[in-house]
Amino acid sequence: LFLILTAIAVAAASGSLHKIRAVEHKMLDTANRANLAKDQFVSMVSHELRTPLTSIAGFAETLQAGWEDLDPLEISEFLGIINAQADHLHDLVEDILILPRLEAGKLTITPEVFDPAPLTHRIVGLVFPNGGDSDARVAMAGGTAVMADPRRVDQVLRNLLGNAKKYGGDEILIDGQEIDGAYVISVTDNGAGIPPSDQERIFDHFEQVTKGDDRTDSGIGLGLPIARQLVRAMGGDLTYGDAFPHGARFSFTLPLASGDAAGSAQQRSA
Repeated sequence: LFLILTAIAVAAASGSLHKIRAVEHKMLDTANRANLAKDQFVSMVSHELRTPLTSIAGFAETLQAGWEDLDPLEISEFLGIINAQADHLHDLVEDILILPRLEAGKLTITPEVFDPAPLTHRIVGLVFPNGGDSDARVAMAGGTAVMADPRRVDQVLRNLLGNAKKYGGDEILIDGQEIDGAYVISVTDNGAGIPPSDQERIFDHFEQVTKGDDRTDSGIGLGLPIARQLVRAMGGDLTYGDAFPHGARFSFTLPLASGDAAGSAQQRSA
């Protein structure tokens, strides 16, 4: 009997040891993957930040060295490139800084009642100035009151419109309508669209459909995940769907304002 009990105790201890070792291996694997992700993130950020900085420095040096000899059109072109790269750098830094606050639930969301149509028209005018390669059309009647943070809605729209401008073909439609008690804003383009296998992955951090050192896409794959988290923090959601007959359609929902609040907002805007 003693030998039997001893054998049982040894077997139990051996099983526990195996479980402990399995947990240790799992924790070690998780730590290794976290370190790898961190290294990849640092590498991507370094590359993406260096690209606009190099461009800004190069054109600034050219202007400084040859300002008096350069044609005014060239000066204007170089200054435009510097300004565009500075905007791109600002967006990269904003994405990098906002992500930890979003994931920690510490990002300030200040909802208020407003009509999203004027905001949308203004941002479309900034992202798609007259004379550009892409034609963007807004189909939003106005007069709808939502309860959301205008600053965060601005960020979401800039992200979706920026993506449509880069990858979405030459025709973009922005429309808004009330559906099932929410206000749905959609950005639709006539580009190639996104393959089914990538349609959910694009909302993962650091993911882009095109990857590799020879990629032409810019950015570190944070824009869409951040946009989705911002919308969800305001009580809505951001989803992807194929456009007809081809292209991409990103839609996000915003809560409608209550009747009294909506009436007050419409009186203020009248």
